Amino acid sequence: MKEEEKIADLPTYKKTQNDFKGAHTIGKIIKLFNFFGIRDKGLNDTFAKLPKLKDVENIITLPDRFNSQFANIGWIAHESMNSTLIEKAVDLAESGKKQKAEKILSEHFTSTEIQWLQHRFRVLPAFSIRFPLIEQAYKDTLEERFISCVPLLLTIIDGAVNDISKSKGFFSENTELKAWDSIASHSSGLTAIKEIFNTSRKKTNAKEIFLPYRNGILHGRDLKFDNKHVVGKCWSTLFAINDWARALTEEKRNLPILPKEPISIGESWKELTKIVTEYQNWKIQSDNKWKELEDWKPRENISIEIADYNQYSPERTAVEIIESWRNKNYGKIAQLIHRFSDKEINIGVEAGKVRRDLNNKELNSFQVKSITDKAVAISEITIALDYELNGENKMKEIVIRLICKDEDGEMGMNGKEDMSWEFIDNFFFKLDF
Repeated sequence: MKEEEKIADLPTYKKTQNDFKGAHTIGKIIKLFNFFGIRDKGLNDTFAKLPKLKDVENIITLPDRFNSQFANIGWIAHESMNSTLIEKAVDLAESGKKQKAEKILSEHFTSTEIQWLQHRFRVLPAFSIRFPLIEQAYKDTLEERFISCVPLLLTIIDGAVNDISKSKGFFSENTELKAWDSIASHSSGLTAIKEIFNTSRKKTNAKEIFLPYRNGILHGRDLKFDNKHVVGKCWSTLFAINDWARALTEEKRNLPILPKEPISIGESWKELTKIVTEYQNWKIQSDNKWKELEDWKPRENISIEIADYNQYSPERTAVEIIESWRNKNYGKIAQLIHRFSDKEINIGVEAGKVRRDLNNKELNSFQVKSITDKAVAISEITIALDYELNGENKMKEIVIRLICKDEDGEMGMNGKEDMSWEFIDNFFFKLDF
C-alpha cells in the first residue's frame, strides 16, 4: 500500500495525529521548564498520564492494519465498527492468531452486539425502505437461520447501493464506492471486498464456503454457506455501506478541511485534558471487557432442578415464561420477548398478540430437560410440555432461546449478577401442530 493510500492519511486521522504531536511538543517544553526549576505540578501530572506518541500512532494505524490482515478474507474497517474490536482482532492477527481473531469478528457480527446499530438504518431512504427486511435478517441471525438470512442480506446490500448510486448495485463491475475522508470507502475497503464477493462461481460446490460469494449463493452454485463467517461478513459489509452512504450525504466528497481560527492556550489545555481522560477510560474499559470475554466459559453439568436456579440465570427466566403461560399472565410474557428494533411498544397490544397465540392452549405440566450455554449472551433451554390444544392432549419438547442484557440494555454476560434475559418467541407457532 503506497504511503498516500493509507487510511491514516485521511484528513480526519491526520489532524488527530498532529494534535497529539503538538501535545507532546508542549510536554517537552514543560520538561525544559522543570530543568530550569520552573515547575507546575498540575501540568506534570497531566502529561505523566498522556499516552505515548507511539501508542497514539498505533491507534491511528489500526484501520490500515485491520484491512491489511482481513480485507482479503471479507472483513474491512468502517466508521461504525467497534474500535476495541478492531484493536483486539489486529493484535491477535499480528501475533499469529488470525483464526481466533476471525472467530471473534464472526461472533460479534452475529450477536446482539449489532442491535444498537440497527437504528442507523432508519435514517437514509435506501435503508429505511428496507428496514422490515433488515429486521427479519437480524431475527434470522439470532435464531441461527443462516440459510435464509444470507441471501436476504445480499439482496439488501445490492438494492441499497443501487438506490444510493442511482444506477448500479454493489456487485456491478463499475460501481463507484468512493467518498471523501471515509474509512469504509477507502480503496482498501468496500472496493476491495466487492471484488472478492463478486468472484465468478461457475461450478456447483458442495463444500463449505466462508466468504459470501454473491454469484455462487444467489445462482445456486455454492450450496453450503450457512455459517457465522458468511453471515457476519454480510452484516459488516452492510454497516460499511451505510457509513459510506452517510459520508456522501454529509457532502464529504472532495471537500477540503478549512483552517480553523487559532484557539487560546486555555482552550487547548481543556481539549488536551479531555483527550487524555477519554483515552484512559477507553483503554481501561477495553482491557476489562476483553479480559472478561476471554475468561468466560459455558457452564457444565448444570442442574435441571428448578429450586437450584439463580435469579439472574436464563433457566429462571425460561421457567417464568412457562409459568406465566399456565397462569395466563400474557403481559409478563410480552415484557420478556426480545425486540428486534428499538422502537417503543405498547405492552397491552403485545400482550394481546401473545393471548391470541396461547389462548387455545392449556398447559398441564412441564419439565426442564436440558440447559445449554451457546455463547456469552445466549442460552437455550429445552422443556418438555404436556398441554391441551383445542381440547386435544399434546406432548412436545420445545427450545427457548434466551438473550442476556445488562442494566444498560447492552449485551450482558451469563453468570454475572444484575443481568436480565429476553426470549425469542419462535416456539409459539410450534405448539399449533
